[in-house]
This record gives sequence, structure tokens and C-alpha cells, in this order.
Amino acid sequence: MIKDVGIYSNNNKDNLLLNGNESPKNINKDKYFKILEKLKKVDLNRYPDTDGDKLREAYSSYAGVSLDNIIIGNGSDEVINLVISKNIQKGDKLLTVTPDFVMYDFYTALNEGNVTKYNLDVDNYFNLEEFIGLGKRGNVKIVMFSNPNNPTGFAYSKENIIKILEAFKDKIVLVDEAYYEFNGESVVSLIDEYPNLIVTRTLSKAWGLAALRVGFLISNKDNISELSKYKTPYNVNTISQEIASIYLKEEVDSLNENLKLIINERERLYTELKKIEESAKSNKEFIKFYKSKANFIFGRAENKEELINAFREEKVTIRSFEDNSFRITVGLTEENNKVIEIMKYFAKQKN
Repeated sequence: MIKDVGIYSNNNKDNLLLNGNESPKNINKDKYFKILEKLKKVDLNRYPDTDGDKLREAYSSYAGVSLDNIIIGNGSDEVINLVISKNIQKGDKLLTVTPDFVMYDFYTALNEGNVTKYNLDVDNYFNLEEFIGLGKRGNVKIVMFSNPNNPTGFAYSKENIIKILEAFKDKIVLVDEAYYEFNGESVVSLIDEYPNLIVTRTLSKAWGLAALRVGFLISNKDNISELSKYKTPYNVNTISQEIASIYLKEEVDSLNENLKLIINERERLYTELKKIEESAKSNKEFIKFYKSKANFIFGRAENKEELINAFREEKVTIRSFEDNSFRITVGLTEENNKVIEIMKYFAKQKN
């Protein structure tokens, strides 16, 4: 049921937002005004290029694929929905893991399908054989998962994904690579070898362009040709297409600099949080943090609601889930220092 699927609510923009896995760095003013100058050539009275040829060409160079291997979307959400709505009808099953990206559930429910979930344990352990067996027994139509996983941050190996592709040769396997840049390992190179493989990407995370809502679906040309028949026309506005194209052509060096910063901060934040975990353990308080291959840290806490309130009191918003888990976006150095301070204070108060 749609009502059973948790989706998003508005943020308090006055808070430090560490709940949406957005980039902490905004475009600098000089680049901003240069982009505005280029946008003067945009005809606002005309509909956007429905195929997004300029944008697809720019992304094809970045992703190392042909323009004909790409469909653009209004965020990767839209192209994920495209695959689900094209293939899932009433009673059909989609296989994923839990926890994972909640919109898989949402779009499947919209199409009156059912979601079969492989449960990660409290330590995010993934058993490949059990996952494949669950899908086989359930006769699923689509296999879908994020890599790295959102919200836990663990990453499937390329070897295991190949085994999944082999096991479900007659099914669609969609790998959501929204956070791929933070991990560096992709399966895009396999799209021609495995006709059942679809990969989705976004510019909202590592590229820092969440406001534009630009995503991509990458697959072999036959899949692209078929899925394009079901794509909404004019789905990505001209302004987003233009700015995204400029970024992809001119800002790869900036992307790499930002990635280096975030990955270094992720490792530093994780190290400091693990120290707090050890301190809490010695005082018989349960709090645990998990190694991440994305731009966030996933954790569990015995007194999670108290922890969330501790952050809220300091005007910091982190993501809370229904169980005892939470997720913190990696920010800039000073933002991560604030997270560490709040965590230390919380742990001290619990002693």
C-alpha cells in the first residue's frame, strides 16, 4: 500500500542539513555568474530537447559509454520509476534488500506490485546465495539495489554483482549507482555483456547539483530503444540540461577535488565516531557506527530518539529510520566537528 511507504518531508532550512546526502559545497560565485551569462542564450519560450542530446553527449564522455546508451531523467528517481512502471504490473514482484532506497517500494506500490526483501542483519551482512535463492523462489521480475547501499554504506563487489546477473539472466537487474563516485567501482562496463543490466546514476550527490534534478539510465542500445518509448517527453527542463552539460564538460577537476575532500572527511569522521563507540561500550551503552563507501555514516543506537533530539537541539538534522538506526551525511570539516562534539556530549550524558 502507498500509505505504508515512508517518503520525504520538508527540511528546516535553518538547520545544518546532514540528512539528505547532499554535497556540502555550493558553486562559487564566479562560476555561478559565468553560468548565468551562458544561460542568456536559452529560449525560455521553447520546450526542452526531449532526448537531451547535448546532455547525453556530455554524460557519455564522463561515463565512458555511447550517447545511445543513455536516457536522461528528472532525477534518477524518474528513470527508476520508468523501469518499474514498464515492467511491474499488479502482483508482479521486485527483489531488493532492506534497508535500501525507499522509492523502490514506492514506485512498485504505485504499480500494484509486491516487494520481496532480503533482510540485512544488524551488522549489514549480505549472503549472496540466500539473496539469489529468495529471488528464485519468489519468481521476481526485477532485481534492484543501490551500490553503495543507501542507507548503510556497504558496497557489493563487482564479482558478486556479476553472479547476480548470471543468476537472473532472464530478469532485469537494476544497479542504482547514485553514490558510485564515492566508491569508484561501477558495472557500467558490463552493459553490453549482460543484456539484463540497467544502471542508474545522478548528479545530485557527488556532483552537487541536487536542485537541478538530473539523472541517467545507462544500458545496452536495445534496452534504451525500448524504454525510450515509455519516457515522458520534455521531462528534463532546459535550464537543468544546460547547467548540467556545462558542469560535465568543465567541472570534472572540481568534482575530483570535492570527492577527495568528502572521502577524507568520511574516514576521519568514522574514526572519531568509532572512538565514541568504544567509549560507550565501556560504559555498557549501545551505539555502533559502520564503515561506509558513500558520503554518509550509518549508525545504530539504543537510545536513538534521545540522540536525534540531541542533534535537533543543536539545530542539526540527521536522518532517522523506524528502527534504532540513523544516518549522518558527511559535511565539511567544521560541520563534521560539530557532529563529533554532539556525539561526545551525548555519550558523556549517558554515563
